Amino acid sequence: MMLNYAEPVYRPPSEAKSLIFQVTIGCSFNECSFCDMYRNKEYSERPWDEVKTEIDLMAKQLPETTRIFLADGDALNLSTDYMVRIVEYLYKSFQKLERVSCYAMPMNLLKKTPEELKK
Repeated sequence: MMLNYAEPVYRPPSEAKSLIFQVTIGCSFNECSFCDMYRNKEYSERPWDEVKTEIDLMAKQLPETTRIFLADGDALNLSTDYMVRIVEYLYKSFQKLERVSCYAMPMNLLKKTPEELKK
């Protein structure tokens, strides 16, 4: 079984060797005049059972994974509790994981408190 991507999936060049989990679909803002990457996708958040199933699958297939990128356009729009749940489960599932990264809209960063960002 492969990951269930809503294509196309974008990632920065620095994430070329990262395993990609699509925890959101599209971009929560999707109105930037310079960006049309997610114009054909309506923003949505993937449910925990789908995300967890894919993490479990890939942890069995690629246990040596050290880098993970959370797609799509704005994973940090997820609630802090949901994001923490995902990241904690990733570190539990991938024993060699060194980093997890994602795109973030500045406005969504500003919505988070310093305490939330530390989590």
